[in-house]
Amino acid sequence: MHPADRKRLKYLDPKRVEQTEYHSRRLAKMGVPASEVLDALAENGMPAVDYREAAGIVNRCYHEIRDAEAAVLEELFRAEHDSPTLTATLHRFTLALRSYAKADQARLWFPFEVPANLRRGMCFPPKAADKRLLDPSWNVATCWSVPLGKQGVLQLGFSKHYPWLHREKELLNIAADRCLAAAAKARLVDDLSEREAEVRRLSQRMMHIEEVERRRISQEIHDETGQSLLCIRLNLEMLEMVASEDDEMRVRLRATRHLAERTVDEIRRIIAALNPEAIEKLGLAAALRQLATRFRNVAAAAVRVDVGALPELPDRLPLVVYRLAQECLSNAAKHAEAKTVKVSVDAADKVLRLRIQDDGKGFDLSQAMAKPGTFGLSGMQERVSLLGGQMKIESRLRNPAARSRSRGGTAIKIELPIGTTHAHDSTVAC
Repeated sequence: MHPADRKRLKYLDPKRVEQTEYHSRRLAKMGVPASEVLDALAENGMPAVDYREAAGIVNRCYHEIRDAEAAVLEELFRAEHDSPTLTATLHRFTLALRSYAKADQARLWFPFEVPANLRRGMCFPPKAADKRLLDPSWNVATCWSVPLGKQGVLQLGFSKHYPWLHREKELLNIAADRCLAAAAKARLVDDLSEREAEVRRLSQRMMHIEEVERRRISQEIHDETGQSLLCIRLNLEMLEMVASEDDEMRVRLRATRHLAERTVDEIRRIIAALNPEAIEKLGLAAALRQLATRFRNVAAAAVRVDVGALPELPDRLPLVVYRLAQECLSNAAKHAEAKTVKVSVDAADKVLRLRIQDDGKGFDLSQAMAKPGTFGLSGMQERVSLLGGQMKIESRLRNPAARSRSRGGTAIKIELPIGTTHAHDSTVAC
């Protein structure tokens, strides 16, 4: 123990409790081990009764200092992990350190280009126009200044002369490191968010390009293939009319004309699937009912469509809802073996809800998602996530031994926000 520290031990008189507590805490903050203090007390020849009382005060004060340090470090940890933004994190850091040091003023400058005269930690009494004091409005007798590398500065102000001690300086350096770590983490999160936003924009752009290409293909099919098939059908009908009644050629022409008519109907179905014009002309409800009608023709299943009162929807949202319903019905037609399908759409609290439920044979969700080369469900989830929505899939495998077919089935619930907002911000003063 340093001789100067030993001089303070004369104040460790249990009869003067306040002075004993003050100097015990001071020695603790100076980093003097409690065992050395107790050994020095024993060497002073203090009576056993007084020694035990003084030792109790020393141990209690040392524990209080350790508890205060642990509490502020825990608060720094919580601030870093609980705060939604870097600004909020630094604000909580500043409040915690101000409370720990019992400072009258506290401020953290970040990000901030640290001047050369503040690139090391220091405790100083500010003089008139002292450039080391970053906030000239402070009327303080002592300032603690701790650099955050070259990126920022933390300063604490005290109305009285209050030099910092070893453990206080160490804790503030630890806090500075935590601030830098939190800033680095926030930058990584921001970079990741920017990348995710860029991926989201690219995905939305790809979806837009996909819809434009669908419309182009449907238009070309309509203008070229569709018109050509109609001409072929018309020519076949004319040839059929001039052929003799018993002529085998007339029979063949009639069969070919029927094939052409079925092909025209199929072409019209494909065009309607590629480019649902009913959304723009008649609205989402009518487009979903047309989709249900086409599903009945393909899957021979009963479809019920319920569309509640909907507010005005953003431009692309009705088309996304339509595509999601289209994919669900397509999956039901191909795999579900369902007898009935229910499609419902409603909106409340700025959220649009789409639900498709069938009484089919169901499927194992984990296996379906893990199956290579299938993109139906994952594509739906991608569309939903791009709009900030949620999709939940519930499916029960049908029990072949059960009497009722309704024991199996699949329900897909999708929620899409009708409107969203975002915010962000950063420098801190307390």
